[in-house]
Amino acid sequence: MKPTLARTVLAAVLAAAAGTAFAQHAERCEPIPKEEWKPQAELERRLTNQGWKISRVKITNGCYEVYGRDERNQRVETFFNPKTFEVVTAPK
Repeated sequence: MKPTLARTVLAAVLAAAAGTAFAQHAERCEPIPKEEWKPQAELERRLTNQGWKISRVKITNGCYEVYGRDERNQRVETFFNPKTFEVVTAPK
């Protein structure tokens, strides 16, 4: 590898790592034992019945994190408490 190409690759790797570090979410759910969580499929069913189009659901900071479009077709990234399905917001 030429020095300039090596620097470019290194810069790209460092930028990707920095982007990942800043991509942390402030939304956090209280620690809840997994056996008390409602099934993810139930949350998806409820949201779909409300008109949401869900593209992905994952677990982040102890919450269900839902990506998709809401009933107004607006792009959403929303956090839900896994026990109550209440929307979780970032502390202010």
